[in-house]
Amino acid sequence: MKALKEFKIGRYPPAVIVEKSTPIIKVIKGLTEKWVRHAPIVDESNRLIGMVSARDIIDFLGGGPKSRIVEEKYDGNLYEAIMKEPVNSIKYMPPYVTLDDDIQAVVSIMLERNIGALAITDEERRVLGIISERHIMALFSEAKTMVRVCELMSRPLITLPPQATLIEGQKLMHEKHIRRIPLKTGPNLRGIVSIKDIVKLYSLEETLERLRLLGKESVYSIPLSYLASTKVITVEPHVDLGEAIRIMRENNIGSLVVVDKGEHVGIITERDFIIKLPKMWGVELFVDEVEELIVAGRIVVLR
Repeated sequence: MKALKEFKIGRYPPAVIVEKSTPIIKVIKGLTEKWVRHAPIVDESNRLIGMVSARDIIDFLGGGPKSRIVEEKYDGNLYEAIMKEPVNSIKYMPPYVTLDDDIQAVVSIMLERNIGALAITDEERRVLGIISERHIMALFSEAKTMVRVCELMSRPLITLPPQATLIEGQKLMHEKHIRRIPLKTGPNLRGIVSIKDIVKLYSLEETLERLRLLGKESVYSIPLSYLASTKVITVEPHVDLGEAIRIMRENNIGSLVVVDKGEHVGIITERDFIIKLPKMWGVELFVDEVEELIVAGRIVVLR
């Protein structure tokens, strides 16, 4: 198998790189500006010392146990916490790969650790790039996989009503370990909220001013419909996975709601692809297909 340095699939350098002392607000704005979910954390020599994801941000902002920092250190003042708390306090210690590793190492680590992105470093652990489930998935956008959407989709579809609040959405994402919540009234989809949408909301000056003047509850109570995308792209369960990936790439999204005879039966996501397809095919066969698609020149480096 060929090493990553022969392909350089991924993004070089990562869209966002931060230092351990970077305030969380700068991370939020960086992730929003570049519209990405992960940022490597480096020391003064650009060596990897951690990673922060949109999931960690949502956890800190009230979705999970990292919000204890806000309560215990800032007496519940979320505005002050966002402005002052260094990202180092909410990081996770990530596995990583080097340019001498191969695609099988990437896929195996993602499977074992259930993570969607890995930093790529040199031998001294200096950050060179990042590779994500989306980079790998995109290779299959013109491939015929002979795998139907219904074989990989997650079910049942986890939803909330449009009037559900921001904090309800944050907590549900943390509890269910999901990144997207369709909004539903009766049988009708009214929109979909992604973890990136929530991070973006907290990056807005309007939101920050509301936090400063009125406190976190005034933001937590915002209805999810306020920040949802009203355009929900769907797919039928019998569609080939390659076609579903093509639809995702065309719309620059990471999921499709699966509709069967008018019923919303599940969702197919980037995570379903990278976690479930290698298990179905076997990691070696999956990796062989990835390498063939790279060699065919469909994608080398994503920007």
